[in-house]
Amino acid sequence: MSKQLFVTIALVFAVAVGVSAQAFTVNYVDGTVELQGAKGWTAISIGDQIPADSSIRISQQGSIELKRGATKLALLKDGTYALATLAKAGGTGSTGVAGAITQKLQSLVTEKPKASTAGGVRGAEQGAGSVTWVDESDDARAQIQSLLDKKQYTDAVKQLNDAIASASSDADVAEFSYMLGFAYYGAGQTTRAYKVLAKLEPTMDVQWYARYVILKAQVLVDTQNYNDALAVLKPFIDSHPTGEATQVAYLLSAVSQKGLGDATSARASLDAGYKIDPSTGTATLIDQQRKAL
Repeated sequence: MSKQLFVTIALVFAVAVGVSAQAFTVNYVDGTVELQGAKGWTAISIGDQIPADSSIRISQQGSIELKRGATKLALLKDGTYALATLAKAGGTGSTGVAGAITQKLQSLVTEKPKASTAGGVRGAEQGAGSVTWVDESDDARAQIQSLLDKKQYTDAVKQLNDAIASASSDADVAEFSYMLGFAYYGAGQTTRAYKVLAKLEPTMDVQWYARYVILKAQVLVDTQNYNDALAVLKPFIDSHPTGEATQVAYLLSAVSQKGLGDATSARASLDAGYKIDPSTGTATLIDQQRKAL
């Protein structure tokens, strides 16, 4: 083999490896998702390698998840997307924030809103001395919560689907569905989490309302749906002026506003969130974001 031919083969191989390294792998796809090619749009399947400079089209409420190394993209809504633009914009999102917020989710409770909404009914019942019985839903809830606390999300998903199927009340179905969304998100299945959460419309009096709002907003932030995240967060902030959950809402609002290129609003949200209570762990996160803004 001549030296020139060897060099040519080596260059071709290097280019091929470089292109392969830039490709995204499809981990999940649902509904109608297509890749633009020289001959038009073709359907995408799980396991496909999608070049980083590709355009993807989603229709009929489809969704897709792609991964390349540490970079993960989840597309939730109908539209046409340029992967290169999404991958670049992902660096301005909630890096360093999402994990810390997820750890707080299970401890966040809904503070008293401005309006005279009743407090968490289930919490009040559990706190009453005369209530000593535990039904099957309570037992299932405790077992599932233990799995979530241990980050055994796959096992939790299975038990939650069973619990939803056998639940005896709409309230239990709703709460188990929220927990299912949390389990999917913890397992890295962002699109599945969104599909579950999008179907829920909890009222402010349920004990897990704040957790639901924050989780849904976090999913929207992770997927760069910043305007949708703000639409979820603003009513919560307006109704709940205090508490660490509201601080988290301000933090996610700031990340969304930063993602939209509005640094002034992002700064205002961070300042407002910090002032609620400078002593909390969320205030520390907010201060870090203020310094990085």
